[in-house]
Amino acid sequence: MAEVTTCEKVPELKSSWFDRICFTTRLQDPTTHSMWQKHVIVTIITLSAFTAPFASNILFPSFATLLEDFHTTESNVALVTTVFLIGQATAPLWWSTLSQEYGRRPVLIFSFLISTVAVIACALSNHFLLVVLFRFIEATGCSSAQSVGAGVISDIYISTERGSALGWFYMGTLLGPLISPIIGGGLQVWLGWRANLYFMGIFTFSVAMLTMLLLPETMVKHQGQEEQPWYQALKRDVVAPLPKLKFLLVPSIALPIAYVSICYGSLYSLTTTLPFAYSAQPYNFSSIEIGLCYISNCVGYAIGIVVGGKLSDTKLRKSQLIHNGETHPVERLKTAWYGVGFVPAGLLIYGWLIDRKAFWVTPLIGAFLFGLGFMLVTSTVMPFLVDVRPGVGASVVADLNLARNIMAAIGTVVSPIAKAKIGYGWWMTVLAVMCTLAVSFIMVVIWREESANKIDEESATT
Repeated sequence: MAEVTTCEKVPELKSSWFDRICFTTRLQDPTTHSMWQKHVIVTIITLSAFTAPFASNILFPSFATLLEDFHTTESNVALVTTVFLIGQATAPLWWSTLSQEYGRRPVLIFSFLISTVAVIACALSNHFLLVVLFRFIEATGCSSAQSVGAGVISDIYISTERGSALGWFYMGTLLGPLISPIIGGGLQVWLGWRANLYFMGIFTFSVAMLTMLLLPETMVKHQGQEEQPWYQALKRDVVAPLPKLKFLLVPSIALPIAYVSICYGSLYSLTTTLPFAYSAQPYNFSSIEIGLCYISNCVGYAIGIVVGGKLSDTKLRKSQLIHNGETHPVERLKTAWYGVGFVPAGLLIYGWLIDRKAFWVTPLIGAFLFGLGFMLVTSTVMPFLVDVRPGVGASVVADLNLARNIMAAIGTVVSPIAKAKIGYGWWMTVLAVMCTLAVSFIMVVIWREESANKIDEESATT
């Protein structure tokens, strides 16, 4: 059996013992990992990406208990989720920078250990401000996979294979906030709200250990770079993420991010209003029953990810055959049309059937359609963003993470107020109109990229 060639050491990781802890061999060319090894890597990265969104909503069923235990207001209790989303939005900008400098694996392990300590401290806190503070620190740690994970997938897959892998990765970020209320509701009923945090501590630590044992370093770093004194390196790493926000000024990146972020804000608006709707008349659902309602979204996501990723990869491969092997990432965006109609349709069905107090299962059909459409679109946009700027996929996805979590935080704060003022039906109508108008962003990018490709082809033939 041929001996596996190992990768050159990353200069910053001088001790080889760190790589030896992992059972999967680090390779010179990460794309040459076997298929089963890639599946293991994607599974770990998906689980890592699942952690932060999962933790963000796990306390939803415990809000009433938090009100009683800390004698605070509803708006203050909402901070438990809002600050988490803010940490989840901003921290990946720095984690992506550190991963490109020091490696994907050490950053993931270190950040998840930070999150583990923070969530245990949160569970032990007896003051509400400490709960809020440690929730923020927890988010800054476990959110690292939101950007670093995309970089890992970009490392191990060639462009025509990334669509499905990135789709599974992104599904982890979407299933998290939908599954967590189910588990959180059960733990709240049986063991109390602190049990949710202890559970997250065990889960986060387990992911860190899986990463240490099974995830090899995938980033290939060039040798020969000069090392800087630690204080210069620290200054560089602190300010390094800020220039990467310039990607948000690039139309081919900013417009798809804007569309996905608007849809993501709508997702959190839907998931935030669902507990209020189903705990009231005529449904009167318990915490566990409300959590089970989120299954409808999950089914839509699962179907959307399988179909969307395959459509995206197939479209890109066909384009390569037509263009003599050249890769045009914009071809991926053309498969977004399969899903854009389901997004507003799902919001309208959910909102107006809830407003009319229809039979409990019928609004969930709308939630299913929204999840299906959103995942069909997202599994197209994610690989496009990675492919359109090769080599900086982690940074681009960090920008996406920043934008979408800001929109999610806004949706979480605004939705309870909006549904109280204008009702579920009209609020979901507003969101549906926003998502529909935002489709024009995708149309503009397709037009711009196709025009640029046409000019390049004409220049090459003259």
